[in-house]
Amino acid sequence: MLILALETSLEVASCAIWDSETKSLRAEAKFHAYQTLTQRLPELVQITLSNAQVGLTNISLIAVSLGPGSFTSVRVGLAFAKGLAMALEKPVLGVKTMDALALTASANENDLLVALYPSRPSRPTEVYAALFHIRNGCPVQEGAEIVSDFSDLVAMLRARPETQIVFAGVLPPGAASSLRGLYREKRVALPLTPCFPSASLVAWRAWERWLQCPKSDDPVALKPHYVLPSSAEARFGIVVSLRD
Repeated sequence: MLILALETSLEVASCAIWDSETKSLRAEAKFHAYQTLTQRLPELVQITLSNAQVGLTNISLIAVSLGPGSFTSVRVGLAFAKGLAMALEKPVLGVKTMDALALTASANENDLLVALYPSRPSRPTEVYAALFHIRNGCPVQEGAEIVSDFSDLVAMLRARPETQIVFAGVLPPGAASSLRGLYREKRVALPLTPCFPSASLVAWRAWERWLQCPKSDDPVALKPHYVLPSSAEARFGIVVSLRD
């Protein structure tokens, strides 16, 4: 089975082709798409297909990130994936971005896994975050995603009972000063390199879901997963999006 996956939560959009038979990545392409995503997303998909030396007719499953992330970018990526799935008459799976990011961490069952990445360019120390525990070798989310200043998040984590905290994703600027307490307590394991959400991670998570339940999401009912209101909602007090 070949999975075509899209990730458009942040400024860097990506598309990947993942082969479930070999459990390997056939191709992945990325570009900075903050204001040009609508125009360039079809080109990104075509480049990825070409690099993988396959066509759309070879694709068996469409996977797409649901966010949280950029209000517009998430909607553009989701709309494109849904349209592609319906046009090709292929199943589609929506993947929460945090679920995909959590796959990158090496954590044990007694650890607390924290997936996180920046929320808004205007607030450099603010992050989206989600907490996970490892169950039967797989990350299982605890509660809902949050948006928080990183220092406040660390204060909350210090009060947790887990002896080891494993971060996955991207730490904000100045994170080291906020983490001093956890450093002293020898409770923190940092990512060796920053890991942004990517289409290859979305494909991997979608394949895990498909193995558990080979059933498509309803493309009509599939919606973005927002944590923050859009700028229009915040500015004018209107509701144009749904949040869990």
